[in-house]
Amino acid sequence: MKKKSSLTLQARAGYMFGGAAQTTIVTLINVGLTYFYTNVMGINIAKVALIMLISRIFDGFSDVIAGVVMDRTKTKYGKARPWILRMVIPHFIALIAMFTVPHTSENLQLIYIFIAYNFANTFVNTFAGLALSTLNSLMTRDADERSQLNALRQFGAPVMELAISAFLIPAANLLGGDQRAWIIVVGIFSLIASLCYFLCFLWSRETSEEERGANKETTSAGKGFLAVIKNKYWYIVLITWIMATFYLTISGTNLSYYCQYLLGNVDYMSIINTAEKLSTIVLTAVAVPLMIPRMGKRNMMLLGACIVTAGHLLTFVAPLNMKLAVVAAVLRGAGIAPCFAVLFAMIADCVEYGHWKTNLRTEGLIFCAATVGQKFGQGVASTIVGGLLDSVGYDGTLAVQSMQAMEMIEKIYLFTPVLCFGTVVVLMLFYRLDKELPRIMEELEARKRTRNC
Repeated sequence: MKKKSSLTLQARAGYMFGGAAQTTIVTLINVGLTYFYTNVMGINIAKVALIMLISRIFDGFSDVIAGVVMDRTKTKYGKARPWILRMVIPHFIALIAMFTVPHTSENLQLIYIFIAYNFANTFVNTFAGLALSTLNSLMTRDADERSQLNALRQFGAPVMELAISAFLIPAANLLGGDQRAWIIVVGIFSLIASLCYFLCFLWSRETSEEERGANKETTSAGKGFLAVIKNKYWYIVLITWIMATFYLTISGTNLSYYCQYLLGNVDYMSIINTAEKLSTIVLTAVAVPLMIPRMGKRNMMLLGACIVTAGHLLTFVAPLNMKLAVVAAVLRGAGIAPCFAVLFAMIADCVEYGHWKTNLRTEGLIFCAATVGQKFGQGVASTIVGGLLDSVGYDGTLAVQSMQAMEMIEKIYLFTPVLCFGTVVVLMLFYRLDKELPRIMEELEARKRTRNC
């Protein structure tokens, strides 16, 4: 007999909208923020990159604080949902604030960027993103349903990524290309994203305290950290997420420069990104739901990483061929679909593994893997791009860049996907949790029955 799902259609839709909202800040940073600061505001790229790197220190603390706070939150809405609601308005403000840089001295501009960037990424995106990720393990304890939820999240996310990638720079240029134009376009995306977060809160539901298997006593932060560092699969998923974020940030940031200076038109960026995101969306909607129960999460991640790596190798044949760039983008998107469809479900499985191994359940701290990995990857990746381009004399105010800068932009474009997803392939060779999870879940259920006797 087929097991009845514990998730309503409305709850699934809510989680999908949450995925669309959560990726907005990340995508704006990856696709347009550095380009805006350097080519619209004329700020030195190395200084922008340094701000993003320094911000990782604050991000590390904010992720830990958010994880502890989330594990200690107890409201009538649950532990994760209330934080999604609390971040709706700050999320709207934060997105716009990153682009409202005042026209003053460069030092004051850099101070403003530091504050606005950290408000958006270190505070708002930390709490909202961690709440959404944690919600996956709180809406259901069924591994297949978690994978389905994550697939829906990864359907909503690339839809928003597609919209931003396709329209952000072209729409801003259409409105004049100045700061005012960028603020108008970003404001529209900000409003849509905040509405998506509100729908996520409104429609999603957390399971009961008993079904979550939560600890009746609050776990101390120290014990929680010790439990996390004993979780071997947490490390594998953490590094996987860092590699995925490296790819999104480095490729997203560099692609605008690649299209403008090597392909000759910055608007080509929207075509390449659209090809990649559409491929991801179609595969996520059509093929991924059929693949999850047949292949398992580890095999899907492995397959996807291999497709991304092999597909992108086509660009080495003719790096300046636009048609080949689009074909490679479609193949990358096809590989990214299964990778991101299972990533957060794998983290949710790490929660069960940690609970089984240590008898402590720390969803908030475990899901710090997502936000720590994402933002650490973002900061370091942005610094890598900025440092490499600055080292060869890149200047965003120039219409024509030096030959050394052009060569560096090309190398970043060619090698980033291969290095990032090649690493993921190696990591998946050591991941065995899919096979172990059924036994782990049986033992956890047996422990719960024993406690209730």
